[in-house]
Amino acid sequence: MSITMVMASEDVCLPTIGALAEDLKNAIAPDATVRLDLTAAASPDLSVIQLVQSARLSAAAAGCDFALSAPADATLRALLTRAAFLPASANDTQFWLHGDTVQ
Repeated sequence: MSITMVMASEDVCLPTIGALAEDLKNAIAPDATVRLDLTAAASPDLSVIQLVQSARLSAAAAGCDFALSAPADATLRALLTRAAFLPASANDTQFWLHGDTVQ
């Protein structure tokens, strides 16, 4: 089984989100395994969270194994908290934080 890695650019945010959206659209397919790497994203904004949430739903509907390649870093955690995604359900905590509790 191969894993498709989708990498977010350092400047991923609303003006540049289209490129990441296109990459995810191309990667998500039935029975695919896709990992999204957000570690390079220096200043993600709400558009990143919205896109990732949309990708989660699309992947689930397609039968695609979709996850982040690493838990959300401090910058993304702060954004998730400001956007009221954290604290989260057990499923969301597993997805965004790989099961870690928010500190």
